[in-house]
Amino acid sequence: MLLLHCLALGMMASMASGQPHARASDLYYTDITPVTDDTRYTSLNPDTQLTEMNKVKHSKGNIVFTAGDRASGDRLIVNHYDGESFPSAKDVEVLMSYPAGASTGVTLTSIEVYVDMSADDAGGYLTKGGIGQTNVEILLTSNTTRSFVYETFIYGY
Repeated sequence: MLLLHCLALGMMASMASGQPHARASDLYYTDITPVTDDTRYTSLNPDTQLTEMNKVKHSKGNIVFTAGDRASGDRLIVNHYDGESFPSAKDVEVLMSYPAGASTGVTLTSIEVYVDMSADDAGGYLTKGGIGQTNVEILLTSNTTRSFVYETFIYGY
């Protein structure tokens, strides 16, 4: 839990200091986007099958989403973080896809997403691909939040 707090505080401090966000070159990602019922990913893509990631709540607003497990010989493929604050509470979504564009990905072994927000809860879903495959699409959601910060780690070989 201390690691999660340090991670979240470190991310917020680097954003507050004006340092650029860590941007993964082989990851497509959207901005942290306010949504309505009509603009939610599931409304725009009604046939999409959502696979819920494992979720562990550490404290109010601190959640870790995971899929798969680290494997011998795997390595960190993608590390990406971003954060956003809003003047009033918003429902938000973030969509990430690995690999970006037409590149060929590696076989994925583990995904970890650390989320820190002002809301009590969030959702983390795989919408395409996943563990044991060479691609993945991840949807993060949160309702009624004024701040949303996340860091994603994707491992593979």
